[in-house]
Amino acid sequence: MIAKLSKESSLPSVANAGWSAQIEQRYRCQLSPELADWFDAEIWKRTGHCEYHLPVDPKSLLEEAPEVIWPALMPCDFLPLLSNDAGDWLCVRFNDDSTASQIVHWYHGGGDWIPWGESIAEAIMFDALRQQLPGPKRAHATPAESLLPGGKKSKRAADPIVAWACRFMPPDVVSLINNKKSESDTAAILLETGVCEIAVRCTLVEDALHEPLSDVLSRELAEQLQIDWNTAIEWMFDIDRVPTDIRRHFQRDFKLPSDAAQDWETAAQHCRRVTELAPSLAWAWDILGYCQERSGAMEDALIAYIRGAQSSIFTDQSVRLRTHWTASQSSKFSAARLLNVAPSLVQNSTYLRMLCEGTPEQRRIQVALHWLAESDQATAIGDVGVAHQNLFRAGWDLGAEPIAVYGDILQRIAETAVQADRAAQAELAETHRACLTARFGV
Repeated sequence: MIAKLSKESSLPSVANAGWSAQIEQRYRCQLSPELADWFDAEIWKRTGHCEYHLPVDPKSLLEEAPEVIWPALMPCDFLPLLSNDAGDWLCVRFNDDSTASQIVHWYHGGGDWIPWGESIAEAIMFDALRQQLPGPKRAHATPAESLLPGGKKSKRAADPIVAWACRFMPPDVVSLINNKKSESDTAAILLETGVCEIAVRCTLVEDALHEPLSDVLSRELAEQLQIDWNTAIEWMFDIDRVPTDIRRHFQRDFKLPSDAAQDWETAAQHCRRVTELAPSLAWAWDILGYCQERSGAMEDALIAYIRGAQSSIFTDQSVRLRTHWTASQSSKFSAARLLNVAPSLVQNSTYLRMLCEGTPEQRRIQVALHWLAESDQATAIGDVGVAHQNLFRAGWDLGAEPIAVYGDILQRIAETAVQADRAAQAELAETHRACLTARFGV
């Protein structure tokens, strides 16, 4: 049995309380004021016009095993709130102090996630405005179906969910819904106000690195030209990696500009800021490290790559940012670059070698076992916080194999969370464990 705090003894009865109080009791958490209003004002009863337009009924979240939770695939500190009806979710994240505010985008196809805002209102605004931002508009990963248009202006103005979110936004951000602004102005206003900053900066990195080759080179065309598709992705990641003779061919036959270039300096600036705001996100370290490698700042590049290699693969945004061309070398872009520029660092690190050796499945198994062993060691010396962190890594560094092992991982996460006084994370991990049984029979 999981040792857990008694709900009945520590919290008052809220049988007749509002939705937010019931959610707080159910998950032993503290909701942000906006999120509490989302539930109590019953905004979730409305249907929006943007991509994430289907809110979750809180009654389902109060169940023992909510159907909306994707156990094992979805990190166990995520609780889904809004869906695009294609399997993808906006989730609230439960923090170490049992607060629930930050909203993350979770993609069901690959399990990638990225913060969309420090509140649900911010995330809703990003969903409404992201088509107005610069960049190629690539999805977070290869979508199962075409994305909704993100809300036409006429529909956004009448969107009840967006209208509610506007109540919590600065006037300059609200003005973006109805007033025509350039893409650069939209981005500038969001950055100046600090609204959904991480998600905006990721979009601006895409824009800075966008090149004309990807506008003409499809998988089908690459096959016709007998170009390996993985090589094509490498070229689209960094157009300077295209061999001179092939580049001339593209310039002649596909009107590729002879001066086509990417703005790596701007990309580095955005990534550097993101590493300060959210140092656990792999994509910012990956791109920052490559920018530094390109400029010859190898000492800085190695530091960034090491941080990137230590971050969860589910935070690398590899399809959007084209970093998955190194997958044959390593499960992580930063580890693959280390293997190329500092192989001795990889050879001297058991963990880095695990990221680079064997098949992807073998890597997942070995890395999960590594973090389970590290958790056991931390438990043995009484460091419950580190033990809990390493258990989380066992499940969501590369992912674990087979799915049945998540039963033990989730149970141990719940136990260590209780010991570390992280009541909300313990309760949510137990809920994910119940969902694992309900969905997969584990």
